[in-house]
Amino acid sequence: MPALTPKLRRDVRGHPTIILMASVSLIIFVVSVAANNATAQEATPTSITLTWTAPGDDGTIGTAMQYDIRHAASPITEANWEAAVQVDGEPAPQPTGSAESFIVEGLSSGTTYYFAIKAADEVPNWSVLSNVVSRQTLDEEIPPAVIADLAAGNATAASITLTWTAPGDDGSSGTASVYDIRYSTSPITDANWDGAVQVDNEPGPQTAGSNESFTVGGLNPDTTYYFAIKTADEVPNWSGLSNVGSAKTIDNIPPAAIDDLAAIRIGLPGGIADTRVMTSGHYILTRQSINI
Repeated sequence: MPALTPKLRRDVRGHPTIILMASVSLIIFVVSVAANNATAQEATPTSITLTWTAPGDDGTIGTAMQYDIRHAASPITEANWEAAVQVDGEPAPQPTGSAESFIVEGLSSGTTYYFAIKAADEVPNWSVLSNVVSRQTLDEEIPPAVIADLAAGNATAASITLTWTAPGDDGSSGTASVYDIRYSTSPITDANWDGAVQVDNEPGPQTAGSNESFTVGGLNPDTTYYFAIKTADEVPNWSGLSNVGSAKTIDNIPPAAIDDLAAIRIGLPGGIADTRVMTSGHYILTRQSINI
């Protein structure tokens, strides 16, 4: 029922009269229309491109204020919407009817993803869930580039330092995921790679083109060691064998201590005593006259 409000008025003769006036307040709520034509178009090993038509601010009129784009490993519903992963850097809505697109990055290769969108106005009033689309990222097939400048140096009695240039994730671009660094006392080849010793605590790869270094410890002195590296991406796709670097640890082992030193007194004709003292690798001969 409309609210009745008393108002004091005067008639044509000036007599006071009370009039009951009705007033009505009309409130209209309009929610942005959901983007119900979303599609998943191009895919790479780590990204999927979404396309849709922009809804409006009030239904299909005007320009909405914001999008909430989410993905999950299973179909998205209103019930599990909050658990889906919201993407970063969502675009601002364009005027209603505009063609929209957005690249969702940072995905895992060879994986199926489900996507959905909600749109909101300035209040914000949120639209209902869009249609749900799915697409699988491509399998990653490009391995990191082969390391070609591995060098070994700065040797101590127990360690050797390796240096090289970081390869990429895909060939020579991006950032690889892991190094496998190995050494042996004989030259390393693909045939004997599995028999080489893998080092502990290998560093994580840096961006392609970065200078890398790593010190291999726990080595034996006065020994020549050979080193090689393989690199993998996130799949993992492994690179080929690097060039083989080699270096020799320092010889810090002195001769053993002499523990059987002896002095021998020998009598000689003419009253001469010959005393021979053995030292390391040679004898010292001394003579002295004595009375016999």
